[in-house]
Amino acid sequence: MVIVLGLFVTGLLAGILGALLGLGGGVFLVPALTLLFHMSIRTAVGTSLVGVIATSAGVAAMMPPGRGADVGLALRLEVATTAGAIGGGLLAGHVSPRTLGILFALSVFFTAGYTLYKARTRPSTTPETLFTREYTIRHWPFGLGMSFLAGMASGLLGVGGGFIKVPIMYAIMGVPLGVATATSNFMVGITAAASVFVYYGRGDVHPLVVIPTALGIFSGAMLGVRLMSRLRVAWVRSALVVLMIFIGIQMLLHSLGG
Repeated sequence: MVIVLGLFVTGLLAGILGALLGLGGGVFLVPALTLLFHMSIRTAVGTSLVGVIATSAGVAAMMPPGRGADVGLALRLEVATTAGAIGGGLLAGHVSPRTLGILFALSVFFTAGYTLYKARTRPSTTPETLFTREYTIRHWPFGLGMSFLAGMASGLLGVGGGFIKVPIMYAIMGVPLGVATATSNFMVGITAAASVFVYYGRGDVHPLVVIPTALGIFSGAMLGVRLMSRLRVAWVRSALVVLMIFIGIQMLLHSLGG
């Protein structure tokens, strides 16, 4: 019973952070399940993918009108992301993610730095809001390429890929941060669904682990959506940058350590 409660609370925290930052929650869940509950990496990734789907569903259910995802943008990017997710899920059982992990870490550092640069060079006379529909999407080829890498990250590591997609949409493609977060949460559910069946077929998804964790994530995601409307852009951006740097360092150390 204690373990079940622990899984629920862990999922709750991952759901809150995943909804606020558009990361799906898997980036918090996989380390927690492996370090705190001593699960195998494949079981943790399989559970995380189900949790990512729960986060996406919770955000979609609770997001108020005018604060949702850019569905057109999401569907275009999701073509590349889903292809990457399927490939990553198939490779996960056969190939070490060391080299890919190093590339992901470098891309995370780049996007974190560019996000800070974007914020510093923004005209101070132009107020920045989390949600607006008055924007023009730029740099489609780069966005599609990075979405493919985000899908590979989801399939290989169970992290949802949002830590790549949110800063790319915000800092490079010109999407408002709140819209980028909501769009990412919309996409990560589809991406996770594309690769979770691979893990389920290998026996890496265990109902007794998945059910309490997913319930916690879904509850946390709904709470995170309520908190989002009370936050400022600078707070969300700072949290995103700090988290990206932390993720990048952890991925780099893990990859270099073999």
